[in-house]
Amino acid sequence: MSDQHDILLIDVGNSRIKYAQVASAESKVCTQVCESIDDLDQQIRQAQCVIAASVQNDQVVQTIKQLCLSYDIPFKQVVTETSAFGISCAYQQFQTLGIDRWLAVLGSRIHTQLPVAILDLGTAATCDVIVDNQHLGGWIAPGFQLMRSAVTSQTSKVFGDKQTPESLILGKSTPECVNMGGLAMLEGFLYSTRKLISAYNEDYRIFLCGGDGTLLKNIVDEKVQFKPDLVLEGLSRFIPKK
Repeated sequence: MSDQHDILLIDVGNSRIKYAQVASAESKVCTQVCESIDDLDQQIRQAQCVIAASVQNDQVVQTIKQLCLSYDIPFKQVVTETSAFGISCAYQQFQTLGIDRWLAVLGSRIHTQLPVAILDLGTAATCDVIVDNQHLGGWIAPGFQLMRSAVTSQTSKVFGDKQTPESLILGKSTPECVNMGGLAMLEGFLYSTRKLISAYNEDYRIFLCGGDGTLLKNIVDEKVQFKPDLVLEGLSRFIPKK
């Protein structure tokens, strides 16, 4: 059972809801996952306040807001801004930058002031680059599952399976070739990111997050690090300071 003084952070994604319960803005964030906002009724009921963001599902956010109102819990929705915490957004139409990407940008600055790139490998594979306090922009590409689905559904006589590749090798069956091709594309995404960001400074960081970030575990080094909590860490920056 959660502490009645917990602050509840909620990130409504394309396919899952991620959340964390923290005591303050300085608390360590540990991301948890659920399928429906109904699963969070107890946490919302006992929260000190709720801070939420959503990439697309406004209906879920409205449900959260209504629950908070019914339980007399303070509620705040975070949206993408032209700047926050001294960090500027690259998009001229800043509202069109996904809030999950923006929060990951804000969360990255908790960990480093070096040039940093964030690779969020989920339904889509996204890259965002931050140098100094400027978000420079990024890339959006299909994620691993989308790539696999696209190649099997849009080509004849190509079929796949649901296996997850452990490391990049040459496939010896059509499903294995499809899986390895998807992994090769993700590794290429990382290599292209490394090439780009190293031009700004030989010392840099690349943070991996998202459900498929672990697919790149074999090419992680001291400059490429897993940061699975980045989005909710960014959301935690909106917790009022005591």
